[in-house]
Amino acid sequence: MTAIADAFLNIRADHLASDALFSQFIVPPFFKRKSIFADRRSVRILGGRGCGKTMFLRYFNHGSSLNPTREEIPESELESIGLYLRPDTGFCGLMTAPWLGEQRAKLAFSHYVALNLLVDACHAVKSINRANFAQGRLDLGDPGLSSALAHQLRLKEPKVSALEAELEMRLVELEDWVRNPKANAEPTLVSFASVLPRLAGDLAKAHPRMARVGFRAFIDEFENLPGAHREVICDAIKHPSLQMAVHIAYKKHAVVDLKTSSDERIVEFHDLTTIDLEAELATGGEFELLAAELFLLRAHQADTPYNCPIFKPEKLHDARHLEYRLSKEYREQVLRCVREILPSPSATDISKRVVADAPLRKRLTEMIQKGLALQGLEGEVNAADLIDEKHPQASIVLGAVLNRRSQAKTDIVGAFRKAISTGPSDTDPFFKVGGWIDNNLYGCLFYLFAGLPRRANIMYAGFDRFCMLADPNLRFFQALCHSALLLAFERTSGKDLHGQLRVDVDAQARAARQVSDKIYQDILQLGAHGVDLLEVAGRLGRLFQAFNRRRSQSEPEVNHFSIDHAERAQLSPQSERILREAKIWSVLYEETDTKNKSDYDIAQTDLILNPIYAPHFSISYRKRRKVTLSASHTDVLLSKSAQHYEAVLKELVNFGDRDPDQAEDRPGLF
Repeated sequence: MTAIADAFLNIRADHLASDALFSQFIVPPFFKRKSIFADRRSVRILGGRGCGKTMFLRYFNHGSSLNPTREEIPESELESIGLYLRPDTGFCGLMTAPWLGEQRAKLAFSHYVALNLLVDACHAVKSINRANFAQGRLDLGDPGLSSALAHQLRLKEPKVSALEAELEMRLVELEDWVRNPKANAEPTLVSFASVLPRLAGDLAKAHPRMARVGFRAFIDEFENLPGAHREVICDAIKHPSLQMAVHIAYKKHAVVDLKTSSDERIVEFHDLTTIDLEAELATGGEFELLAAELFLLRAHQADTPYNCPIFKPEKLHDARHLEYRLSKEYREQVLRCVREILPSPSATDISKRVVADAPLRKRLTEMIQKGLALQGLEGEVNAADLIDEKHPQASIVLGAVLNRRSQAKTDIVGAFRKAISTGPSDTDPFFKVGGWIDNNLYGCLFYLFAGLPRRANIMYAGFDRFCMLADPNLRFFQALCHSALLLAFERTSGKDLHGQLRVDVDAQARAARQVSDKIYQDILQLGAHGVDLLEVAGRLGRLFQAFNRRRSQSEPEVNHFSIDHAERAQLSPQSERILREAKIWSVLYEETDTKNKSDYDIAQTDLILNPIYAPHFSISYRKRRKVTLSASHTDVLLSKSAQHYEAVLKELVNFGDRDPDQAEDRPGLF
């Protein structure tokens, strides 16, 4: 029997067979508001690593769109049959001008694309024969091909079956020639931009219902292709045919120039439309709904009991059921169910644990004691007497306020005692809206837990917090769930669970740390600049750690930085290169600052360390406060020596109120 944790192991779309992907894909809510492929323009799909680009593309492949388990398939699917190709970058890397000559290299690549798409087109004919169309089954049998196409591809018989049988030999022939161009005869090279429309034209004659048949070719990992090969694809985008459209997917920020073989370039609006998966999922809590549905789908597949009658797994895979899934009642019940399985302790609950847990209470007592000494109250007031079990939040925040020099000569202790005796009021500095508790509680809690690194930090526990750590990366979310379920239930199968499925908050917290540590170490393997990216992530983590480790928490929850656009132009080329790589691999996210209210309205960009690294550094995952850096500081952070970085770190952060036992970072951080 399958363990419930193992249901979350398969996190990559390329591990799924073409006909199996349909039952795993969850139609995202943004399908309701976007006409995905309504016109003939090409589409580019953007997103970071792990956000679902490949799954998205393969859902539109014929294996899913014409899947035999899908019912009442509309005839319109025949007008744009999806073909999928992820080029073999190692093999394509041999098709270069120095090796084959400039023109032959491009022709060879186009031939390679043509052969692979033709293979998938032959499979698509089989999908058509098995599909359950709304107007009834459509049995094409073995469609005939024109003599022109049979001649061009040197077929023994003008049939699709003959084409399929010949394609493997053509691929072997191409591979032999590309690897040894001097020892093997050059094959007859064909262009995918002409041969696929010709095949569509032949299929259109096979049956009256096929009269408007067309293909849409999806080219995945477009950014990994050499520039000359990208030009070949862009040529097809720039000059589409009525029977074939070409769509591309690549990592956001990875391609900056969509040039064709001529001086022309692909132009947004005229030639293509863009779907930014990360931006779409960030709209209106859509990531949370998808994550909750994914969790219940995996639980269903593992025969694990859960209490959510409104959830219907079979309605996840077809856009026709979006209206049902986007209803308020459905959303509330699905989210409530998963939140019960992965409970999130509230800030109040965590505060109560702090004052009830001996080591955490000791840290809080020491924090208050040092604040009393700073305020000149040592010996006059007992720190232990200022921890009130009935008002743990106020007690925790008191520790930070007492450690602020700006509060000297004010009666902080008196204000605290008044607040806990009279309760919340509009004038009370602790409990009022926007007061000390609102602004400082989370920062104080992160500070207290950071001093006990071996203790599970339940600030990272819960479905909503898992979403905040992972958003917009469903792969990260699945990893968090797998680790949490494995820690909670080990190898227990879904059927063997006793009672309702529920994961302890400590298990969730340990899982968050495990996954964060692993993904942080994996930065080293990201692209050609993994060493640089790991160094940058480590430096940013240390910077945000330094802000968090100050007892005063005068700037709590600092976890991102900004650069004025005017300053951005002064960054060194090396820093710009590393910054671009960090965005490509989602080590950093870039957002426009919409909260800047300076008198001069200076445009700024916020650069956010991926929240998935927050548990590794024991920092906040919430986008609350930032530090604004100059170009010179940013240059040091991104590309200068360790000595320069240490000097800037001390310049940016006042270390005066850091605990002595936190003066050094955790071993193995770099």
